[in-house]
Amino acid sequence: MAQYVLAGIAQCPNYARAEILADKLSINLPDFKVHKIVLSESQWKDWLNKTCSTQGWSHGESPLIWRELVDRGGAGTYLGGWKEFSDMAGHWYNYSDTLESGKVTEICGENKASHEASVASSVKPAVTKTTIAVVGATLPLAYSTLPLLLGSCFEEHNLVLALQGDNSGVLEGIKMELEDCAFPELHDITTTQSVGSAVATADFILVLDPLDTSSHPNKFQLIKAVNLFYKSLAEDLKGKMKANAQVIISGYKSNLGGMLLRHYGATGGTITTVLNQDEQLMRSILALKLNVLPSDIVDVAVWGNVPVYDPASAVMATVCNHVGAITGPPNYQKTVAVALNEAAWEDKNVPSRDTRDKQISELSGKPPVLSSALAIFRHISALASGCASSTMGIVSDGQCGTTAGSVFGFPVTVSGEGVVTVKEYGELPETIKQLVSLQDNMLLVEKKVALGECDDYETAMLHCEAALWSILESPKLKRELEERELTRLAAEEAERKAAEARAKEEAKKKAEEEALKKAEEEAAAALAAEEAAQQLEEDEADED
Repeated sequence: MAQYVLAGIAQCPNYARAEILADKLSINLPDFKVHKIVLSESQWKDWLNKTCSTQGWSHGESPLIWRELVDRGGAGTYLGGWKEFSDMAGHWYNYSDTLESGKVTEICGENKASHEASVASSVKPAVTKTTIAVVGATLPLAYSTLPLLLGSCFEEHNLVLALQGDNSGVLEGIKMELEDCAFPELHDITTTQSVGSAVATADFILVLDPLDTSSHPNKFQLIKAVNLFYKSLAEDLKGKMKANAQVIISGYKSNLGGMLLRHYGATGGTITTVLNQDEQLMRSILALKLNVLPSDIVDVAVWGNVPVYDPASAVMATVCNHVGAITGPPNYQKTVAVALNEAAWEDKNVPSRDTRDKQISELSGKPPVLSSALAIFRHISALASGCASSTMGIVSDGQCGTTAGSVFGFPVTVSGEGVVTVKEYGELPETIKQLVSLQDNMLLVEKKVALGECDDYETAMLHCEAALWSILESPKLKRELEERELTRLAAEEAERKAAEARAKEEAKKKAEEEALKKAEEEAAAALAAEEAAQQLEEDEADED
């Protein structure tokens, strides 16, 4: 089988005539195949010279037409230009050119426009270069997080990773493994032990805070260690990071860490903290209880500090697609409290982050990093691509009565440009107002403890609660706390009495066991004496 190749300038009249004639032949003759090469006027001369030089032809004007053997390959057979192609079609197939000049001009214009559109569509837009600096890249959390970021977080970007850590050997190992994965968006990886070098050109600065309750079980010592960590980090960031950089902090005390960075002068970028891990945990457990998908539950939020010892809040959460006493269409929403029909169910059945992390560590013997890695991925994805609803710690402007300048957790929306806005709810429920006030005061107290302005954590917490009562001017919370304290004392007293009862029971049981043992010993001794006497009598009888 053979095909004819037509090459010419897009707006050339002779190329237009040859194209129409070739199309007629291919439509009416099944074995007549045509391949077209359309070039701009600026490209034609260089392409023609190169082609003729390669094939050994001599040709000057558009179009250039030759014949190829498709099945056998090899060099093409030169035919010539428009005149030679027209003569061939008339001689062999009895076809001739019947186009009018006006129609030829119209086709030339269409060819030119089509060629320009084709060239424009083939030009790929410039790929956005994005640099992510990871502070603490040698931690197990980084090993689980980096593949998630590269897999789908920045698909249309030219990604550069700057990994910072204390162990250069581990960093090089991580770099080698990421390069072996051959992520298409990964452009380059650099490793360094200097935070300043890593963040110099970074658009996103991911800070992986290694401090938690396993490394510092004492709350007071944990806060002091957080202060030292972020004071050193602030010194490394000041004057080195870009003004529009996004600083993302993940850790047990990430909100306090963000406040300390600002206190120590690292104010060049935008600070956000990762809080959606606790939101997702609450949604998943509620979804299991209500027999719905986690995506059916919205407005679960973390208000204030990282909920290390308490779960996220579901006070304002709603659920759809729930089958219950009241069931509606798919878009019908009811509050989670109505769907559960049990007061404070989530407080009793949803573990805190600290409890869950300890359970996972005890069962697996490894640090619980997968849920944290997924939370970081969701957080950065929201900043990079936008999100209609999420939970983040951001620098407060005084929303909901919080202290301006503190890093506080809010339910937020994120625009496609990465602008974070606190969601508007109108009048907040009294429970949320109390929670926000308490969390705001706790964050301020933690900052005072970190800066050495208050060296007694328990006293600081008491001051925090006293301040909360005076702000609310309502005895309701105080009464609830007093009731909880009475409940706690009653439980301790019941446990003490139960322990005493158990001790008495054990003592009684032990005495009974000793008495039984003594009786058994006496019985054994009497039996032995009787056997000895009987043996003596038998011996005397034998002597007689």
